[in-house]
Amino acid sequence: MQNLIKKIASDYPELEISAGERFQFSPPNRLYYTAKETEQPEFLLLHELGHFLIGETDYSTDIELLEIEAKAWAKARELCDNYQISYDEDFAEDHIDSYRDYLHYSSLCRNCQLAGYQDNNGNYHCALCGATWTNKKSPTDLVK
Repeated sequence: MQNLIKKIASDYPELEISAGERFQFSPPNRLYYTAKETEQPEFLLLHELGHFLIGETDYSTDIELLEIEAKAWAKARELCDNYQISYDEDFAEDHIDSYRDYLHYSSLCRNCQLAGYQDNNGNYHCALCGATWTNKKSPTDLVK
């Protein structure tokens, strides 16, 4: 892991890489990694590097968040060859699925459990009962 961190730091000198509680990209240029035992840490680091490289961090809807996550995993796939890391499709899809699960959970009407739709302000609306809600949970509360 340390060799990968050194290589990424050399390839992207503008990037600040440091230990943290979890793998995370913090705009504009900080990557965090964890020293805790975790499955495929190098692959997770490349995913976070993917966030940095795609440059998309702002979203107003949960579907936009899912799109950003999918793009970061796609960028990680491109980076795997450069860093001699094998791409694990199942691992990446499991992580993307956790955001799909978050989106599904967020969209469920609190009154009737029908899947609602989200407006550009982040509010969900139910077409059946007319309820409106905003998901109070953070994606990090529900995803891997």
